[in-house]
Amino acid sequence: HARGIVARSASTLVMSAAALSLRLPRSVARDVRVSAGGKKARKKSAALKSKVAQQPPVGGGDVDGSGGSKVPATAAESNASSAENYGGLGYDGDNAIPYGDTSGASIKITDAMLSVGDVDLLSNASVLIMPGQKVALVGGNGCGKSTLLKCIAGKRSLQDGTLAISRELSVGYFEQTAVSGSQLTVYEEARSRMDRVNAAEKALREAEAKCGNMGSADEEEACRNADELMDALAEFDMAGGHEAEKKISNVLDGLGFARSQWDAKCDDLSGGWQMRVALARLLLSPAGSGDDGLLLLDEPTNHLDEAAKTWLAKWIKDSPCTTVIVSHEQELMDGACDHVAEVRGRGLHWYTGNFADFLEARDERIAVAKALYEKQLAEEADLKDFIRRFSANASKSTQAQSRAKLLEKLQKEMLKTVSAATATVSDGAAGDASAMNLKLAKPPPSNQDQLRLIDAKLGYTKENPILSGSLTLSREMRVVVLGPNGAGKSTLLKSIAGTMALVSGEREVCDERVKLGVFSQDLAQYLPKDATCLEYVMDVARQDDPLMREEKGRAALGALGITGTMALRKIGSLSGGEKARVALAAFVLQPRNCLLLDEPSNHLDVGAVKALTDGLQGWDGCLFAVSHNKAFCESLNPTHVVRVKDGSFILENCYGLTDADFEHEEVVGDATARALETNKGSVVVQEEKEMVAV
Repeated sequence: HARGIVARSASTLVMSAAALSLRLPRSVARDVRVSAGGKKARKKSAALKSKVAQQPPVGGGDVDGSGGSKVPATAAESNASSAENYGGLGYDGDNAIPYGDTSGASIKITDAMLSVGDVDLLSNASVLIMPGQKVALVGGNGCGKSTLLKCIAGKRSLQDGTLAISRELSVGYFEQTAVSGSQLTVYEEARSRMDRVNAAEKALREAEAKCGNMGSADEEEACRNADELMDALAEFDMAGGHEAEKKISNVLDGLGFARSQWDAKCDDLSGGWQMRVALARLLLSPAGSGDDGLLLLDEPTNHLDEAAKTWLAKWIKDSPCTTVIVSHEQELMDGACDHVAEVRGRGLHWYTGNFADFLEARDERIAVAKALYEKQLAEEADLKDFIRRFSANASKSTQAQSRAKLLEKLQKEMLKTVSAATATVSDGAAGDASAMNLKLAKPPPSNQDQLRLIDAKLGYTKENPILSGSLTLSREMRVVVLGPNGAGKSTLLKSIAGTMALVSGEREVCDERVKLGVFSQDLAQYLPKDATCLEYVMDVARQDDPLMREEKGRAALGALGITGTMALRKIGSLSGGEKARVALAAFVLQPRNCLLLDEPSNHLDVGAVKALTDGLQGWDGCLFAVSHNKAFCESLNPTHVVRVKDGSFILENCYGLTDADFEHEEVVGDATARALETNKGSVVVQEEKEMVAV
């Protein structure tokens, strides 16, 4: 009788669990890619070895840097892995998150020294980031923001000083480089790092299977299986399994994915949309949404439209995670961040408030520092005068010695004040001021009309084109392309450039003297890593002018802040922003009379963008620009706009831009992926018709 009761109870639990499982998403085969260990530990000192032995290592980050890492389960694992992975001398390739004692903070940086080559980026820099704070790490391109973020993520180490991460935190790191597509679908890849939910779902299914096969089980085993099922149900509930699908939907919708794209393979998406998948996966991981998460984001908005940026800012602001963001997007930093750490003068300067608050507070702080420094200079002069007059006087010698000690103490304080008092900054920009004066090569002569698209259909098939329309580009035209992200703006630019063939219609270059120049948002990613900055710029420039002198290449790099020995650094060692500057320096040295710009402001800071727009002011060739940045578009003084919407593009005169021109009914998903999916559907329908006909 007792056995019958247990069997009936177990049967009831199985039925309940089975009913629940109908509402659960299908189990995902996780793509586990354990990151390789870094360089062998270098023998620095016995003290360093002892310190390293107590630090847990990376727990399983992605090769693309967008995964989360946890503290290892045992001290033995920690000691063995840390001793092998931690470099300790500032080398790239280290792969051990520097967990340690933070005195209650999430991140503790003390007297940090950070260098690249012979350039010191940080010196005696200190900062304390508390749990839950949202910090914008700001400064000019090349000042060390991304390098410091790599140190926090365990991808490299400091030259000197200490950096510690709280041991309770799961660390997630999102880099500004593109990721390769996986064979998982968008939905599967997005949820693949929801470790607790995935583990709880797997345990629940295993418990269901045990209870479903209890035909010959004895009473004790049946009770044990029923207990396991109840425990699995409880853990699934505690892990948030019932809300998992809603959470995934929120993230994918917020980042602009159409529901029809959820089942698309990541490998079929463009690079920008693969970046969105990687960002979604990170936000859904413990590092991105857990109470004990540490989110490190390096330029997360480079491939996002305005709607997705607004959504991301709100997500970060509402998230319980501690977050550090490197970005040039003021809207993101204003909407998401409550603190700012500015890299300036090889130091870290801490401010409370968002980016707008920081700009105001910095000006006030500099003004106070200048007043204090002037007061200290006057006090220093008085002390020096007293010492000079009375040091040889027997009755005043004691007082003179006392004044000498005061002078020594004052001069130490003045060393701290002078850097703040003499700071040179640019209005509206973070970091040290840098004067950039970019001059574009004079456009070669050509006819007035340069290029036409006549009854053009753009895409992959005539039956399902991405865009269709006609336009004529003429010399001295300044065209801005407007439309929602995913509508096909970049496809239009590629078709004009000739890198993507039309599926029908005609592309006519009106004059053989027309020379097209293309600057794309991904150009910096394809630069040769082993070449130096100067070598690359000269190789590109000498394709048009074999006799160009090296001084001209150095001048172009110097105009964008890449001066001295920095011009001789290998491109692979540069940050994303520095690579973009190298690509831009080579671009402006090429004599072109029709420039095609695809999101040029994505990787450039405020100073570099201003240098580009200033350089274009007196340039009289044809300009065709795709950009979501309203300020950048306005600075180009456009004469025409191309509106991309509902599968067509239309060229119109421009009489000024308004906010409404940048407010679109968002097109979710990737235009290319949608076209490919539609084409696949058409092929299937055609095959079915042929089978019926047979």
